Amino acid sequence: MIRSFFVYAVPVALLARFAGTAHAFTIELVATSQFAAQGAAVYRSLDPPEAFLLQPSPFGRPVLITTGPLGARLLDPARISHDAADPDVLRVDTSGPQEDFLSVRADGPNLVLDRDGLTMTLKEGPPVLGDRQLDELIQALPEYRRGAARYAPDPAALEKLRRTKQPTELLVFFGSWCPHCEQAVPRLVRVLEEIRGAPITVTFHGVPHDDWGDDPLTETLHIVGLPTAIVRRDGKEIARMEGEQWAAPEKSLAGLVATSAR
Repeated sequence: MIRSFFVYAVPVALLARFAGTAHAFTIELVATSQFAAQGAAVYRSLDPPEAFLLQPSPFGRPVLITTGPLGARLLDPARISHDAADPDVLRVDTSGPQEDFLSVRADGPNLVLDRDGLTMTLKEGPPVLGDRQLDELIQALPEYRRGAARYAPDPAALEKLRRTKQPTELLVFFGSWCPHCEQAVPRLVRVLEEIRGAPITVTFHGVPHDDWGDDPLTETLHIVGLPTAIVRRDGKEIARMEGEQWAAPEKSLAGLVATSAR
């Protein structure tokens, strides 16, 4: 299902009201595999309210979709700039004349765009399923890499993790469709990038959107919430990271690893 379309309607309306033409209102978007539109690359914002950029489009110009309130319009390509340091990131200047609108409507879980007899549909892509290593996860979900770059882990906790001597394994259960996972898991991604070389390995296990509890591994290991990280040593579970522990995963993980080492 297309997520979070209407939740933030009031904040974006206020932003639009106070964004004068003299000041550019810029949206940062990142390439995504979680949404798809035939013949187009899809980019989405990391910050609410959710926005999408589709390019190219059958309408001759890129399309910007905003979700608070729901709307769509054509963009001058000159208003789109690429991040020099990250090819997956675009920035869109949304200031200037508010014109060249398209008709946009929800059709079940999809968004359908219409203009001059032409149609384009934005759909939610298939979830990431099964086991992924860190680099594979980042490749499948560019949003996670961008989210990781924005997180600042605690240096002291990182140092404790770097000093870990005993090999430790993490098995992380998540849903690529899960909003809480999208906030929490990139934090762990950043931590793992910072402690590369430490004897800590991780496998990310993606579960389906519908009836995720029926995933055989989640049933076997009694996973009751997402995300959940199982911490193992010598093949045996020693701890779990769940719920509020994801707010600062480096601190939680450092505490779990240190406690179990005693």
